[in-house]
Amino acid sequence: MKHLDLLRQLCRIALIAWVFLIGTNAASAADNSDIYGRWRITKVLGAADVTAMSDKQARALIGKAVVIEPNVFVFNGEKCDAPGYKRTSQDLILSFREEGHASSAKMGLPDPVTSIDAGCTHIFLKKPQVLVIHWDGFYFDAVRQR
Repeated sequence: MKHLDLLRQLCRIALIAWVFLIGTNAASAADNSDIYGRWRITKVLGAADVTAMSDKQARALIGKAVVIEPNVFVFNGEKCDAPGYKRTSQDLILSFREEGHASSAKMGLPDPVTSIDAGCTHIFLKKPQVLVIHWDGFYFDAVRQR
């Protein structure tokens, strides 16, 4: 009889843990509603010390689409599957100098800044309807499309 009671208790604990995990995943997706959708690159803000494209190539991305969805991040047609979108709050100057090897002076970002790891790149919350997206060493303003 004691084994049966123990088994029931373990089943309850497993069920509670499962419900908690399901709720956590749903909350994480809901928390990113401020970034999900279609965005348009409007401006080159700056660049890291080392980049994977030229200034001219970066400027050519102005007007291009960015799609941010729960299961995919698409920048100018390049896909990042299962992006995750883990958020952290970081000191603006240290974050950009140490991680991005770039100056944050002309980015217009708040301090501290919310950084979102999309797996293949980082997204920064600038203000409602405006993001800063890091791509191939450059930082771009992106505006939400209606």
